[in-house]
Order: sequence, then structure tokens, then C-alpha cells
Amino acid sequence: MAGRTVSADALADEPTTQGVHPATEIATDAVRRGLDLAMSRVGADEITSKGGRDLVTATDVAVEDAIRRLVEGASPHPVVGEERGGEAPGDGSSYWLLDPICGTRNFASGIPLYCVNLALVEDDQISLAVVGDASVGEILVAEQGRGAWAIDREGQRELSTSGESRTIIVESGTAAGPSRQHAARFAHDAIRADRWDIRNLSSTLSSAYVAAGRMTAYVLFSGSALHTGAGTLLVTEAGGTVSDIEGAPWTVRSDSLLASANRELHAELLHMAQATAVDAS
Repeated sequence: MAGRTVSADALADEPTTQGVHPATEIATDAVRRGLDLAMSRVGADEITSKGGRDLVTATDVAVEDAIRRLVEGASPHPVVGEERGGEAPGDGSSYWLLDPICGTRNFASGIPLYCVNLALVEDDQISLAVVGDASVGEILVAEQGRGAWAIDREGQRELSTSGESRTIIVESGTAAGPSRQHAARFAHDAIRADRWDIRNLSSTLSSAYVAAGRMTAYVLFSGSALHTGAGTLLVTEAGGTVSDIEGAPWTVRSDSLLASANRELHAELLHMAQATAVDAS
């Protein structure tokens, strides 16, 4: 499949996937419809505070409801969502993680740096990920062990990480107290190093950008698997390296994320994260 481009006409026969995961078409269709709904901006002006700097729009809820209906109607697995909640099954069986609009403040401000995240957790691992990228109108898909690809009106292409942009995204996320101070020290040292361009997108769309080769790395100091899970699989299946901020393997219980285009950069950023954490305890 490497290097193959599928025409838009061919997508009628191969609409969503280069792989064979039975849930891929369900998830891709659900995210596509959710992204269309988000991009219509119906309900975007109905904004409610969730406390602190967090907010939600009526569109967030509408997107989650639409995706829930599609997924739960076609899949036996329950959904754990950002707005409607839910619990992972206690018996360890499979479930979906859904973040209907990641980057709600961007969305509410009319900035298209947001995404729709849907991931399937099987055996405590992300096995399938679909992300709707509002910035370019693409659907990004990854299957565990089968690669990552993007779908747009031009067809389908393989995703691959790249270090060429020399741009890293540094975000504190929901961090508070020592963790937020850690994020500030890391950003300070990254800027002073004068080796990368530094960005803050305020959305886990950042993981999709790393997977697609647009960004070199994404450093998130606080964020749950509900937000980050789909992106971690995109990055690893596109050839990148993922861990938590302390260097431990990323799992669905991790509360931070370091995603890099390659192992060398990952090691360098991890060293910087450890060096700037000295005073965080």
C-alpha cells in the first residue's frame, strides 16, 4: 500500500480504509459526519462555561450525540465521551473513546484548529483511531499494526512522520500547580535553545499534525486518553515515537504525552523534559 494514491472515484469501492478492521468503516463514517456537523458551526454561539478555562458549545454536544448514535447503533461496544460521559467496562472488554471537538475554545472563536477524536480500546490498548481534522477537512485513520492514512476529496494517502519542519508544539493542557510550572520551564528552555519553532495549537489536532509530517513533535503536559488516545496511534502507525512526559510507555491511563517524528528527537525532548522537572516536585 505504501505510496499508493486512491482516486476519489475509487473511494466508492474503498471508501474508508486500506485495512480490514471491522470497526474502521463505522468509525470513519461517524467521524466524517461529526466533522461535517462541527464545520457547519450550528450551535457554535451557544457557549457554556465548564469551570476555569474550560468551556463547551452546543455543537460539542450535538457532535457527540450524532457520533454516539451512529457508533452505538452499529457496534456492540459502549462509548465514553467528553460531554455525555460513560465508564470503561469493568470486565476489560472493548469500548470507544470520543472527544467530539478537541480545541473547543478555538472552535468557539472561529479558529479551525480543532479536531474530532474517536478511538477504539481493545485489550487496554488503542487498536483503531479516527481523527477529523477541521483545518484541512481530512479524515485521518490508523489501525494497530496496519499503518496510518488520510482521506480527502482527492483520495487516500499514507501518513508518515517527518523531522523536516523543525517545529514543535508545547502545551500545558489541563496542568495546574507544579505540572504547569514544569510546562513553562520546558517551553522556556525550548525557546532559548533556538533550534525549533515553537507553537501552541490548544488542541490534540497536534498529534495528527505530527503523524502527517506537518509538525516535528508534540509535548503535552496534561491530558487524558479521552483526548490523546486517537492521536497516539496515528503517530506510532505513521512511524513516530510516543511516551508520556517521563518516558514511560504511553497507555490509556497516561496523563501526559510526548509524540515525536523519530527516536532521536524523542530522546532529546525527553531529556529536556526531565531536566526541567527538577523543581516540579
